[in-house]
Amino acid sequence: MTGKTLLFLAVTAALWLSPGLSAEPRQAGAADWPVPVREPAQLSLTLPEQRSQRAWVNDRRIFYSYQGQGALWLDMQQASSARILVNGQVLTLPAELSKHPMVLSLAGVTRDGLNQLRVAEVKPAGASIQLRLDYPRLKDGSATEAGFSAKRLAELDALIEQEVAAGFPGAVLLIAKNGRVVKESAYGYAKRYDRHGQLLEQPVPMRTDTLFDLASNSKMYGTLYAVMKLVSEGKLDINAPVQRYLPDYRGDGREQRLVRDLLDHSAGYSPELHFFRPDNPLGADFYSVEPERTRRLLVEQVPFERPRGQQSRYSDTGFMLLGVLVEQLTGLSLDRYLEQELYQPLGLKRTLFNPLQKGVPAAEIAATELDGNYRAGMARPFPGMRRGVIRGEVHDEKAFHSMAGVAGHAGLFSTARELAKLMLLAQHGGYGDVPLFSQAVIQQFVRPSVQDHRFGLGWRTAVGGELAWHFGPYASRYAFGHTGWTGTATLVDPYYDLLVVLLTNKKHSPILPQGAGYEFSGDRFETGRYGSIMSLVYEAMLGL
Repeated sequence: MTGKTLLFLAVTAALWLSPGLSAEPRQAGAADWPVPVREPAQLSLTLPEQRSQRAWVNDRRIFYSYQGQGALWLDMQQASSARILVNGQVLTLPAELSKHPMVLSLAGVTRDGLNQLRVAEVKPAGASIQLRLDYPRLKDGSATEAGFSAKRLAELDALIEQEVAAGFPGAVLLIAKNGRVVKESAYGYAKRYDRHGQLLEQPVPMRTDTLFDLASNSKMYGTLYAVMKLVSEGKLDINAPVQRYLPDYRGDGREQRLVRDLLDHSAGYSPELHFFRPDNPLGADFYSVEPERTRRLLVEQVPFERPRGQQSRYSDTGFMLLGVLVEQLTGLSLDRYLEQELYQPLGLKRTLFNPLQKGVPAAEIAATELDGNYRAGMARPFPGMRRGVIRGEVHDEKAFHSMAGVAGHAGLFSTARELAKLMLLAQHGGYGDVPLFSQAVIQQFVRPSVQDHRFGLGWRTAVGGELAWHFGPYASRYAFGHTGWTGTATLVDPYYDLLVVLLTNKKHSPILPQGAGYEFSGDRFETGRYGSIMSLVYEAMLGL
């Protein structure tokens, strides 16, 4: 086992730290303190302690941080002095200790990865101190300082730009290493074509802050995060029957389905059901363009395609049902719960459902399909079929027509930068001073499923290499992430402390005949196939 593997295993078992908020010791404001005991939290301690009879276990912790970042919130309480060491270096406390909590910068002593904290000599005897370390935040950094080859990154840029010149619509690529955004680039156009597939005279340039329809990445950074938060809070047991939370979920073997089965796609549902079509395979009884009716169909009537527990088969239906479960458990609509309880506390203002209805101009959003769902007349029509360039409305027909834009499987919009912040949660469990998931829950969800190692609980995993089309050939066995039909891909690789966000609007491209069917021309480009871009990112990082 390599040293790096040992480091990763240690990291995943650790409680982790955030970057600091201050470069100098200062008094914390009333809003900062007292610090409640929070779960999950990186560190929130009262020391000295007697948690073990082994003396060299007490008053010691490891935490995760990045070089040049970090802050320690300190309340001396009744103590007159203390010796606090980080990575073996003694922190210098102010000559006159304040009676109020202070924030001490750790920027001069932290390093990338695991850091050690030790507290000793708290005086007088019987006194105690309180300290808190928050979670990492993303910072801007230099690609070359992070070890990336400038030449290889230039070759990556050249590939995407050549494909844009050849007709690919546009993309945003963000790379973060060791908590630092080392590349954030926009390519091509947010809107390039008219409804007929003709080039616009004045195409709209792509920007790094352009919003994208995340498609199935909504499952991870929307519904799955809601589930992980509820599990961390003790409000949801994924090993419990779905019926515990949805009492009307009964009959036809529904009583045996567990919440976990929906997460790892082993409940037995078909990949999707076109509720928006009266001629769907199950007939007119399953036609719905009303969210409440769709919810009832999901809970009470949608049949299983196969028995529970067989090989996982990816299913939108299971995540649509999970979205309904979250709404039932929280008493809030899925979008309101996520925006109110997760995105807004994180300061995310451009991660939301139905952006046009919430004040985001269409000009700030990447376009998707050219002519609604018409596809140059090659798609079968259905009532309410959209026409014209789709921009700012969720593309997915089930989400748009049957769930009013808010569904467990699709509907979320975001930017590359805000999505990267959400991805950091999957490593650390919180962001800054906002705790969301416990480390135990994170590990439970990202671990490959025994049922099918390509899946964790919701996440796709790089284990085994079968998903190299998504993760590329160099991703570690610990990498996980997801993709979205509209052209989005995310990758989290804790082994390398690497985040990659690739957002494209590849479906905003002319329709081409393909055999008896059709395809989007954007799907023919390497940029829209994900794996090649991921491969080049790793090659730039690894010096290959």
